[in-house]
Amino acid sequence: MITPIFGGGVVAGVNDPITPIRPSSIRGHLRFWWRATRGASFGTAELLKQEGEIWGTMEEPSKVALRVELKSSGKEYPCAHLPEDKNFPRFERNHPPYALFPFQGSKRERIPPAKCRSDVCFELKLNFPQSISEDIEAAVWAWSNFGGIGARTRRGCGALYCRELSPTSASGIGTWYRSSLKGFRIIVLKSRDWPILPDSLLVRRSSDAMQAWSEVVGLMQTFRQGQNVGRNPGKSSNRPGRSRWPEPETIRRATSRRDSKNSRMMLIPDDAFPKAEFGLPIVFHFKDYGDPEDTELYPVVNGEERTRMASPLILRPIFCQNGEVLQMVIRLNAFAPDEVVLEKAPGSPTFIKIRDPMLSRYPNSPLSEPKEGAPVRSSSGSAIEGFVAFAVENGFVEVV
Repeated sequence: MITPIFGGGVVAGVNDPITPIRPSSIRGHLRFWWRATRGASFGTAELLKQEGEIWGTMEEPSKVALRVELKSSGKEYPCAHLPEDKNFPRFERNHPPYALFPFQGSKRERIPPAKCRSDVCFELKLNFPQSISEDIEAAVWAWSNFGGIGARTRRGCGALYCRELSPTSASGIGTWYRSSLKGFRIIVLKSRDWPILPDSLLVRRSSDAMQAWSEVVGLMQTFRQGQNVGRNPGKSSNRPGRSRWPEPETIRRATSRRDSKNSRMMLIPDDAFPKAEFGLPIVFHFKDYGDPEDTELYPVVNGEERTRMASPLILRPIFCQNGEVLQMVIRLNAFAPDEVVLEKAPGSPTFIKIRDPMLSRYPNSPLSEPKEGAPVRSSSGSAIEGFVAFAVENGFVEVV
């Protein structure tokens, strides 16, 4: 493991001191990455049939037997502490708060920060028929390089490293990725009804795994909340500027609530939720007394409200065989929701404006041009496209 594990035990969100790496958890991860790799070549009905034959169903056992040998259980420690004179937690060095907010604890509710486990090393042994070897090897390759163990793996927690399956060097990562896709006969398509691998990766060099993790997650935090990017400059560190995204104005309109200090920002749309593309649900919390109470945003797909939609973005470090470390952004090819519903707002209103060209046209939009004369980050008004463009602006290179 090259980043700490959060959860992964029998109890959700809790590290298991006896079996920190559970075979049943690994099976679930491999099943997902099989879908994202070899599964891309099937239609939905064929996928379910083939998936059941390899990984098992309620009636039939899996053809894959897994065994884990723990080489090192690593060390367990709190990811943060709550200073006596502060209301907010202080995270350990290079532990990105933006990725770890579910584990930060609460001084008010007397909940301590969650514990994580680092420096875990294990050996995975698999037994399977030769007829499905390509399927299993493709899933293991993708999981070890792009996935992880435990919670929040798409934000880099519990990231894995297997030397034999990793790229040889930073300069050769494009060749490694292309040859791996070809070798495992992985078909790259624009979309399926489930997330699949893309035809390219975004990478940027770094010094070590923890620094890489902190910086790539910090890039997302800046895009969503950073001064002069996701929000206006603030009057002080304790009073950040107002958001440049449409969500706050949309929620104020939907709830008919607004604090007198926060007048309508007329140039920002008030009927859109572009950040829904980053994953759902989203809990919105306003700090000012007269603003809306907490609301929650959920996806609606084919007319059906769902409880979650995983982020199509994976942010994590990746090791090369020669010791080089890269920050990596993977944009999985995945569908966006048809619409979203704002729960805990009067009438639970729905909204269809998630991606729209007008979202990149208003002044200071996070999706507009970063400086005069530069191209817009997303002409289609996509938050995902905007973030990818923002990463390239900040030194990431697309490898195809």
